[in-house]
Amino acid sequence: MRIAIFDFEVFKYDWLVVFKDITTNKYQVIHNDKQLLEDYLEDEDLVLCGFNNKHYDNYIAKAILLGADNEMVKEINDFIVSGNNAWEHPFFRFSKVYFNSFDLMDDMQDGTSLKSIEAHLGMNIVESKIDFNIDHALTRRELEETITYCKNDVDSTHVLLKLRKNYLNTKLNLGRMKNIPDEISLNCTNAKIVAKYLKATKKSWNDGRDYVIPSNLKLEYIPQELLDFFNTIHDKSIPDDKVFKSYIDIMLGTCLCRFAWGGVHGSETKYHDKSTEIRVIENRDVSSLYPSLAIIYKYMSRNCADSSSFIDTYNTRIKAKHDGDEKTSKTLKLPLNTYTGAMEQKFNDLYDPLMPRSIRISGQLFMCELANHLIQDISSFKLINFNTDGLMYSVDRVDLPKVDEICDEWQKRVRLELEVDKIKEVYIKDVNNLFIIMDNGKIKKVGGYLNYGISEKGAWSINNNYICIKKALAEYFENHTSIRETILKNDTLFDFQIIAKAGATYKENAYYVGGERVPIQKVNRCYATNNISYGTIKKRRHDKDTDDKVGNLPEHVLIDNDNHLSIVDIDKEWYITKAEKMLGDFIGNVDTKLKNILNLL
Repeated sequence: MRIAIFDFEVFKYDWLVVFKDITTNKYQVIHNDKQLLEDYLEDEDLVLCGFNNKHYDNYIAKAILLGADNEMVKEINDFIVSGNNAWEHPFFRFSKVYFNSFDLMDDMQDGTSLKSIEAHLGMNIVESKIDFNIDHALTRRELEETITYCKNDVDSTHVLLKLRKNYLNTKLNLGRMKNIPDEISLNCTNAKIVAKYLKATKKSWNDGRDYVIPSNLKLEYIPQELLDFFNTIHDKSIPDDKVFKSYIDIMLGTCLCRFAWGGVHGSETKYHDKSTEIRVIENRDVSSLYPSLAIIYKYMSRNCADSSSFIDTYNTRIKAKHDGDEKTSKTLKLPLNTYTGAMEQKFNDLYDPLMPRSIRISGQLFMCELANHLIQDISSFKLINFNTDGLMYSVDRVDLPKVDEICDEWQKRVRLELEVDKIKEVYIKDVNNLFIIMDNGKIKKVGGYLNYGISEKGAWSINNNYICIKKALAEYFENHTSIRETILKNDTLFDFQIIAKAGATYKENAYYVGGERVPIQKVNRCYATNNISYGTIKKRRHDKDTDDKVGNLPEHVLIDNDNHLSIVDIDKEWYITKAEKMLGDFIGNVDTKLKNILNLL
């Protein structure tokens, strides 16, 4: 298998494509030459790699191979760029052409663009100045500039390919376990490769709302209003889109929890606590909740002729984890984590909506029962944080045996296993943002307030906005170092970057300099400045003639898409002020809390 990264650029009288062989790092540039494109793609070992190529570049290539002239290629380009599905264009109605490819945009967070990835990675993100709607054939200078720009995008895609190496290898390893060709595995999303791995066959189901509550639940510990909420699934007079968008808020102890059809979450807010000689903080999570519920309660897709394949996958993964077989463990984690979501996707061969709904509802009911039992039977028990597969709480040490007793009975009855973590200290902003110091000294950070860099949990994403603030918050929580001290001593320029991006609903960004509006590209790297002659960045919708402010940006910014600034150009005071505000979202008034902490030292 030979992999080449590729990217197309299309104009009214020109098209060009750049290929880059990832083994030799050599480029092949093709400009308005159908025959040369055919020759390049005739290699049966060739697999193309791109970004958003399944929706754009593949179809530009197919149009050219099928004989489209420049005018038609541009028409198809504009059709796609306007938000239409390429395959719906009449040109593709009767003719087909195929080549092997895969798309690095698969299983990525919606709205992530290649340019925004480049920006978060600290790369040069200056866009080409050549207008894609230019009304003449490209001049030599314009063609050379476009080739340079296209090569830059190909190189950026190559960087992304390396970053997603583990993701791709996991799909390859899973496919090889069932003799699925590598080029097919790479072309699949996670959900589709799991369906192939489990040999699912598409079927139609009309019983997606025939949920049955498990008989081993202790209903006396579940609020009646929660049971009534989930029982609306049986009222067929309420349409699906209304039922499954609804939710209910219920107090569990002093913790407000929101139950919905996708899961539950609840938390204390602006909360800080630490274990003492008298009280202890613990977290109990269910081990592999969704796979366990699927197997134990037979919530497995009925589109698989043999359910033992999923059960064997689960058992083999547990054994591999126990034996230290990291490759097998990591590979088989993919189907276990993807299975429930795949059963919800209408166009996936595993689609069987009753099963994922049963998993999600039953899981919430089991967890609610456990939490309420602990709250009602142990007066010192305080629920701190609650989610679909776990609960965090504080409790008097003397009551730990009672906690263990209730949890042990629950585990035996519902046949789910709880894993216990001992916590030394915790800071909580809300259900999505926590800083946890474990008893063993390890740090766990949850949420966008604290985490930065690449996240491969769920849909792949990257966020390197104001890293200096996130580092300062962590340093405060762990070592009580002041926000000001941490930020002032940080001289890493990229730790202060803020990426401003206009989404698909916006036609352009604008930068205000000296009071004048200057149109700029859609993705920009900027920094706070105290030079008031520079304004902020705003964005304009397609259907408006006025600008909207880009959220979370300073009033005065410097744009640095080509990385020419230095740390002396940055207004660190803006970051200090923002960091202290974000700290206040965790602990309330910053000055008062800090004084109290310093007085205890």
